[in-house]
Amino acid sequence: MPRHLPAFAARLPRFFSISRLSIACAAAVVAAIASGCGGGGGDAVSAPSTPFTQVKVPTLLARSVLPADASVEGPTSAQYITGGDLAKARAYGIALPLVGKQPIQGFSAVAAGPVAGCYYAMQDNGFGSKASSPDALLHVYAILVDASTQAVRPADFATCAPRGSFDGSTFIRLRDPDRRLGFSLVADGTVYPGTPSAGGAAVAVDPLIKAQRLLTGGDIDIESMVVDADGNFWFGEEFGPFLVKTDRTGKVLQREIPLPNGLGLGANPLVQTASNPYIGTGTANLPTSGGIESLAIDPARTRLFTLLERELSTDTDKQRRMLSVFDLRSNAFLPAPYAYRVGAGSYVNETGATVAEVYTVNDMAAINDHEFLVLEKDRGAGDARTGLFPASGAARVAARYKKVFRVDLNVRDASGYLVKTEVADLMNLADPGRIGGAATLQGVFTFPMESVETVHILDANTILVANDNNYPGGASARDPNKPDGNEFILVGLPTALNLQK
Repeated sequence: MPRHLPAFAARLPRFFSISRLSIACAAAVVAAIASGCGGGGGDAVSAPSTPFTQVKVPTLLARSVLPADASVEGPTSAQYITGGDLAKARAYGIALPLVGKQPIQGFSAVAAGPVAGCYYAMQDNGFGSKASSPDALLHVYAILVDASTQAVRPADFATCAPRGSFDGSTFIRLRDPDRRLGFSLVADGTVYPGTPSAGGAAVAVDPLIKAQRLLTGGDIDIESMVVDADGNFWFGEEFGPFLVKTDRTGKVLQREIPLPNGLGLGANPLVQTASNPYIGTGTANLPTSGGIESLAIDPARTRLFTLLERELSTDTDKQRRMLSVFDLRSNAFLPAPYAYRVGAGSYVNETGATVAEVYTVNDMAAINDHEFLVLEKDRGAGDARTGLFPASGAARVAARYKKVFRVDLNVRDASGYLVKTEVADLMNLADPGRIGGAATLQGVFTFPMESVETVHILDANTILVANDNNYPGGASARDPNKPDGNEFILVGLPTALNLQK
């Protein structure tokens, strides 16, 4: 038996709920689809069942999809979506607002659950901006991703037992009943801020939000998440940007933690966006959607590592991203951050002009105490090979750049930047068994999602990648006429990561 199979099989149940047969189905990547594996409908394509072989190139091992329109009961949402997102939702045929429900959308982080086969998936701030999201609650869901049926299934948040539907037992909602945060919340107001998309009178804040002081996307923009040694959750968010700590029920435990300007660029000693609740006029030094998109915790669970999605506006190098270290024992950031440099490229827009693009950082994961995986992406969406998405000549062109890199904090180049080594090109994954179905062409599967925002390590040769589908707007990547689902894929790596024992 190849040496990789025991490790793969041992780690896979920590995320996938599967039988012995489906382990073989999900792991095999070298032959045609066999009828012995469980199949699904729509995007769910059966995995092959031939014996597993060590991969020689980054390879798709499994894929499961949560439908875009999945939702849970809750306060009416999506009452404040405007602009391009509103137009896109209407083009998709989605009726807004979402009366009496909250969409399960926008996964931006994944963490291991308390038992094998169960993981926590974090939903981001809501509908893309502070102004559009005051009625969007902030959830973390317990999920099981079934490789045999290619389905994402709900689980009890406390016990991880399978549930028949996503209900109140399958998630936590972030809340601040003890008033730990230092700023006023949407819950403290009488009406939601702003004007409803449909116009008319102001809308009263839902009684549930007020009674429990539930946090919304109008309060904080959570984009990343880890679990510490005590089982508490830490969230990286973008509006401050801040670190926010909650217990396992989602209750905020302490005041939000601001990010210091460790690079010393400009007069502001903190990193702050225009959406920061404490911001003074003219002092913002970070784009609003540029905060702590990436958050990792070391294997010893003593330090957090934050990586900004965007550059400081005071930085002359628009490709520099600040990587800061937070010590959990002292509850403070260390003084000297690292510098990570993202890639850059260009595309031809609808006017025929060549537009320069600096890529964004969207997640990171700790390999050991000094090595990390980092996920970079462009703004593109869709696979140009299908003929459905333009490679050039459009405001939103097909995806070109979605990659995972490895960095070592001990290795820097002559300019002081962390040295990057490519681990996987998500636009070029081998799929000889056609696990990806229609998303695989000529043996190559692409993950061309507009927002690829999760990378998680399962074992030394296997990573999980997932997308934020930006529901109900956003640019679709599979079918231009409907929103993307939330996809979870497993990628086999030919070179083992140096996991800390």
